[in-house]
Amino acid sequence: MEAPEHVPALLDFIDNYFDKKTIQKYLRLIIIVCVYLSVRTCYTNWTKQRQVRRQVDLDKQEQERDTQLAEWKIKKFENEAQFFGWGKTTRRNVKRQEKALAEATAALREAHQTAYDAAEDHDIEELLE
Repeated sequence: MEAPEHVPALLDFIDNYFDKKTIQKYLRLIIIVCVYLSVRTCYTNWTKQRQVRRQVDLDKQEQERDTQLAEWKIKKFENEAQFFGWGKTTRRNVKRQEKALAEATAALREAHQTAYDAAEDHDIEELLE
């Protein structure tokens, strides 16, 4: 199977139009750009995976710290409860209730402080006018 007659004429035209060194420079440039883009893509994927792994590890460590802190608080409350003159189960129940109440009030206080306050927005709008 032979190439059509116009293909050699087209190749001769391209060969005569461009200098050989110019074609080589453009090919080198194209190769360098393609290699750069592929390496950059691989590197960004690797950094994404690395960041996700690091974040998962940090989340696990934080969760473990939280559980250890909760266990330590429970033990602390149980040890404090032994100083009262009540029965052991009553002391434990009272300390656990105190702990739950303290945590609930702290959570409510945080929620109240970060809650949306329409009065503040109204004051800001008045100042902007």
